[in-house]
Amino acid sequence: MTQKMASFFEKEHIQTAIRNRVLDPIMNHILKRIYPYIVLICVMFSLLLISVLLTLAVIIFKIHASVPSVSSVPSVQLAE
Repeated sequence: MTQKMASFFEKEHIQTAIRNRVLDPIMNHILKRIYPYIVLICVMFSLLLISVLLTLAVIIFKIHASVPSVSSVPSVQLAE
């Protein structure tokens, strides 16, 4: 019986019919249902990435601002 079923489902026109009548409608339905969540995840990921980059930029600018430059370091005059 299983051998007959296997040979039945190996036929190209049967696979095409199953794909067109069963699998494609199920996949379309699933994708229509989860599409808003995919968009929401993409938006949230973009916002997270922007906030991380802004935080990194602020940290870099604060570190850069706290390091004294060479011209602001007092120089030592040697007595002759």
